Amino acid sequence: MAIIPEIFFSNTLGLLALASVIPLIILYLLRPRTIDLKVPSLLFFLEREHQRNKLSLLLRKLIRDPLFIIQLLVLILLSLCIAGPYIADELASGQYTVIVIDNSASMQAGGRLDKAKDLAVRNLSNVNSVVWAQNVPILAIHEVDISSTKKIIELTPQRAVASDLAAAITYGQRLVGPGGVVIVYSDFASWTGDDPQVAKTLAEYDGIEVKFIQVGEASENIGITNGWLDVKDGKNNLNLIIKNFNNRAEKVTLNIKTGGTSRGGSLSVPADQSAAYIVKNIANGITEVSIDNGGALAIDDTAYVSVLAGSGGRVLMVDMRDQNPTRTALDLLSVSVEYSSTLPSDLSPYGTIILGNVNNNTLGPGFSDSLSGFVDNGGVLIASANEGLTGLKGLLPISITGLSNETDLSLVSESALTKNLPLTDVEVVRHIKGSSVDGSIVLIEASDGSPMLSYVRQGEGKVVYLGLNDITGDNAWSGFNTLPEFPLFWKNMFDWVGGTNLDELNVKTGTMLRLPSKQVVINPDGTTITTTNLWIDQAGIYNIGGEMVASNLYNSKESNIGEISLDASSIGSKLIERPETLSSEGKKNISAYLIWVVLGLILLEIMIIQRRRELF
Repeated sequence: MAIIPEIFFSNTLGLLALASVIPLIILYLLRPRTIDLKVPSLLFFLEREHQRNKLSLLLRKLIRDPLFIIQLLVLILLSLCIAGPYIADELASGQYTVIVIDNSASMQAGGRLDKAKDLAVRNLSNVNSVVWAQNVPILAIHEVDISSTKKIIELTPQRAVASDLAAAITYGQRLVGPGGVVIVYSDFASWTGDDPQVAKTLAEYDGIEVKFIQVGEASENIGITNGWLDVKDGKNNLNLIIKNFNNRAEKVTLNIKTGGTSRGGSLSVPADQSAAYIVKNIANGITEVSIDNGGALAIDDTAYVSVLAGSGGRVLMVDMRDQNPTRTALDLLSVSVEYSSTLPSDLSPYGTIILGNVNNNTLGPGFSDSLSGFVDNGGVLIASANEGLTGLKGLLPISITGLSNETDLSLVSESALTKNLPLTDVEVVRHIKGSSVDGSIVLIEASDGSPMLSYVRQGEGKVVYLGLNDITGDNAWSGFNTLPEFPLFWKNMFDWVGGTNLDELNVKTGTMLRLPSKQVVINPDGTTITTTNLWIDQAGIYNIGGEMVASNLYNSKESNIGEISLDASSIGSKLIERPETLSSEGKKNISAYLIWVVLGLILLEIMIIQRRRELF
């Protein structure tokens, strides 16, 4: 190691702050200086003073103004602090520990995770890294001191996923290097991937000591281990699998909550077996199904379900024409659609209503209130642009101001609904002019700012406005219906409103959702992130740009907290000691030392000013 360690900077752009010394130098150069004149009557006294302070005069020649030197040093040191200076600190690998904490779903049982965190803070070295063992290992913090390590260990979150312990051990092996230590804190109840014992042996052959520390004891549990939605007779039904992991039969009570309503159910589950339960007629919105007395693991006691407005109900299209391009496109889809030239008085059997070419006579008296109530109760209204929409002004996501002619289309916001739409190929010769209403989401707009595809939420449902109607002939408004993408658009429409694909709204934890654009996501625990790739690691409801996505554990291995797959106390060590000296490079931040020097210089400056009697 060198006598004078080499200094590095973590933020080299901070060195630009050194330019602050330039104004200081300029000010001192421009400052007027005093002129010494030899006055004969005082010459005697000055010569005596000169002889008495020869050493002082010599120093003044070398340093004309010490305040300038002090202020220059202060600016330089502060600029270096901004750049984040540190020195390379060579540490023996034996002083480096990687802490692997299993924060999978089963670790939530009986305070296992809390016990692991409590033990982990007691086994730290000079330099530590922390890895969270989940589906994939997550590096929580890298090469920090004991104090910083303790803080991140305390922040280890509970997650509703399985853990790949072997991958976490291998990752820790790469971090620490030969001669280091990897300590794994887990209940060793279950895992994904390779056997952690194999990963331990391979690391020990490489000269890395791997320790298994087991937390928690076998506990009783009853949990919801699987669930899926299906549609029957236009209704959404939830199929649940409930498993009893205990050695005795159990009676399970279910609580089913949708919005402000609730209902119950019960079933008997034999010892160490599963039983099926069907929750019929799941309403639109969010539904929670929970069981009582589930045992030590609470995360598998509740199943969350998200059903978009329009899901499960019948589809009705209202249009004065017997045949139209939209009807032709819908007939190509696996969607059962009813067609009518008038709006029925009873809209309760329907989940989605499409308004094509309509007028007041087609819709009938009081149609605005009828459709508004339909949407409030969870229905989806899709309104195509035409002059008959004037009576729906208060319901649409567009405030209509008139009609306009040719326009170009532009994409405002990406979504599954706008996927693969060739907007530059769509010729628009006529459109409704207007502006978006408060709370609406505009996906496509005209060159004059008028919404061409937008939607707004109302009550439990939503209203979609499509400014590209399918009128043909000389009165055609656009050529959208002539494109080969027109039927695909309607398929995407039904998928988007939840009519044909509920799987995208109900996912298992441990999956990755790729969003069509960067969106604000509110996690089940209330935290907020902005991302295009969402890692589902919590059970509950994710709010993704206004869309509610339900996530569930549905993992029988994680729910089986009564079985311990590996007894850590029986695992021996196959560590091969390495005779050679091994080291790893750490970082020692020296900003704090520079700050103390700056404070000392400032105190020195104050003392000099006071000595000169320049302080007020």
